[in-house]
Amino acid sequence: MDQHINPTAREDVLPINEDLEIRYSLFLNDTSYVRPQGSWRLWTPQPFAPPTANRAIGDMYDAGVNWDLFEHVSIALGGEADYVFTGPEGEISQTWWAGCHNVENGGGYLPRDSFTRHFRNDFELCCVIRRFGRSSGANYRFEVATEAVALSEAALFVHYAAGPRQRQTDFNAMPGYVVDLAAGDIAIICTTR
Repeated sequence: MDQHINPTAREDVLPINEDLEIRYSLFLNDTSYVRPQGSWRLWTPQPFAPPTANRAIGDMYDAGVNWDLFEHVSIALGGEADYVFTGPEGEISQTWWAGCHNVENGGGYLPRDSFTRHFRNDFELCCVIRRFGRSSGANYRFEVATEAVALSEAALFVHYAAGPRQRQTDFNAMPGYVVDLAAGDIAIICTTR
């Protein structure tokens, strides 16, 4: 059954600051969610640049799905979900599994039009979102790291989305800070623009 409310079995919210929060959402198996067009209007848009390195987004972009870039992060942590987009020739389906994410060029890509997700095998997402009705005026830039990296600039925070430090956040990481990741670990790095 298609729902217009996220069909979650569990949702945990971790506040980051007055603007941002991190949500871990475990979705109910064998349910669907229709993400309506424009539902991400509360998030700050970023200057659009075509995706090239992130093939989960790039493949759909190449197939004609229209995207916008926002201050947003979505990372699949486990399970599977079929994402159904609208392209120039009709519906296009793509399966997301652990490690798929929407981040490149400093933000998260979201389809311009409505899209549907069908959940199975305990699909879980980690998302960084702007808190409803909150904005300090700061502009954020996001990067997803899947291997160890030393920061070249200060970061507002580094959040470990997957791995042994999952759900831990280090704030005010200075240049030289090492995001220590092993295979399968994922971290979100947030800087300000």
